[in-house]
Amino acid sequence: MSPPETREADVLDSLLPRYRAEGFNVFVNPSPSILPPFMQEYRPDAVALKPDKKIAIEVVRPGETSARKVRDLQSLFAPQPDWELRVFYVSSLPSEETLAVASRSAIESAIQRVIDLAKDGHRLPALVMAWGTLEALGRALLPDRLGRPQTPARLIEVLASAGHLTPDEADTLREAISLRNAAVHGGLDPVVDDKLLEQFIAILQTLAGFLS
Repeated sequence: MSPPETREADVLDSLLPRYRAEGFNVFVNPSPSILPPFMQEYRPDAVALKPDKKIAIEVVRPGETSARKVRDLQSLFAPQPDWELRVFYVSSLPSEETLAVASRSAIESAIQRVIDLAKDGHRLPALVMAWGTLEALGRALLPDRLGRPQTPARLIEVLASAGHLTPDEADTLREAISLRNAAVHGGLDPVVDDKLLEQFIAILQTLAGFLS
């Protein structure tokens, strides 16, 4: 994935939880089958749907080409009272450097450290280590798409869309996002459930089996 695409995905990651919290069903890169006829020649970055409200979400980079695209989209949506177009702009900041891909042996050692921490009762450090290991696994499996630092939500989304996570596994990891965020941003006392940690470790072990 190119640097611009990475940053646009980061913008989506920051936006979509808000829509889900408001009760929308959110679809990233939606299939044409769920789009209305007037949108068959246009595929938004995401759609947020409720019975009484439908929103198309487009993330663009500033520039004349994007300005023309936005004007065209506004014309497309103007006669559609049931739909709203929302455009968000991504800043043109330098992208992070691509990170090195960890070896299989290094990843397997990291998984074992997660297991050891959990066995010793260090659940929160185990969870933080598990997230780092998950990103290393993602980068090893999909270096073109996950070569740069990832938000947890996007990491899960990409692994799931590539078929490396089942829907249930993706849901389990989403449950762990708030715990991970609390830990890395200074929350020192989030309670990590043993079952959640066991499921996380099982997912890491399954993903490691996909490594060549």
